[in-house]
Amino acid sequence: MKRNTFLMLFALAGLLLFGASSALAQGAMKNSDPDIDGKVWTHSTDSDKRAFLLGVSNAVVLEYHLRTKHSEEPSRFVRGWVAAFKDSSWSDMVSKVDAYYANNPAKLHRNVLDVVWHEMIVPNWKNER
Repeated sequence: MKRNTFLMLFALAGLLLFGASSALAQGAMKNSDPDIDGKVWTHSTDSDKRAFLLGVSNAVVLEYHLRTKHSEEPSRFVRGWVAAFKDSSWSDMVSKVDAYYANNPAKLHRNVLDVVWHEMIVPNWKNER
């Protein structure tokens, strides 16, 4: 039962991410690269960037509620996302990712979620302990 719940969670999260980031994904597909990296991010509109982050946030909320419903601890990613962005607006979140790519133009190949994890969540998490 637990396994089916998590499989359903990840399938739904995938659908949310796909739907919310369709414009970003279309830009990536033009380059035959399905990853949402800095090249795609920097050429996307603010509304596309917000939609992508909204999709991720929806998946985070979904996982949080499913896990707490079953008296389980949310994943490390979910806890880190909440700690890193709890007081941030959508514009703040977009600006943080924009700033990373602006300050690191040689790293446009990095996936957006890799940047969010390693550059925003992990450093913030270390400060929370």
